Amino acid sequence: MPHALTNSPPARAQGGRSRHSGSTILVMAGSALLCWSLVGLSPVMVGTEALAAADPPQPSTTDKVLRDTKEAVESTKQYTLQQKEAFQKTFQAELTEIQGKIAELQKKTGAASVEARSEMHKALQDLERKKNEARKQLDDVSQSTSAGWSKLKENLNRTLDDLKKSYQETVSKLP
Repeated sequence: MPHALTNSPPARAQGGRSRHSGSTILVMAGSALLCWSLVGLSPVMVGTEALAAADPPQPSTTDKVLRDTKEAVESTKQYTLQQKEAFQKTFQAELTEIQGKIAELQKKTGAASVEARSEMHKALQDLERKKNEARKQLDDVSQSTSAGWSKLKENLNRTLDDLKKSYQETVSKLP
């Protein structure tokens, strides 16, 4: 039996050369070809063709997380912008409505007595001041950042509530 097919190492001759004959080398080469054919590789595919046949590299988990994070941040920005715009439209409509109510009160002031007119005039000035303050804060909304938007929204809602309350108190004082 040739040495290539046994578990024992080949015998070495003097000078470090093995004593394998040409047939042993052929048996070894045949065994390699047999292994490649069983595995599905041909000796030709071992080089760059084997690399080309491999799947393209997948993005790393870090790249995917970064991409997903960027998409989430962009979505959040768009959502915040939409919320700000909707809030601005609603707030502007309420300010316009209150402005109309203040104009009606001013007309009624002219028909009131002198004493009531003085008191109404002060109340109307206070309403105008609060309305102008609310309008100024509304203008600040478009300049606000996402982080500052939440606090500004709370302040605007308080300002609008205060303006409505002042209006109701003024109306309640009418004769």
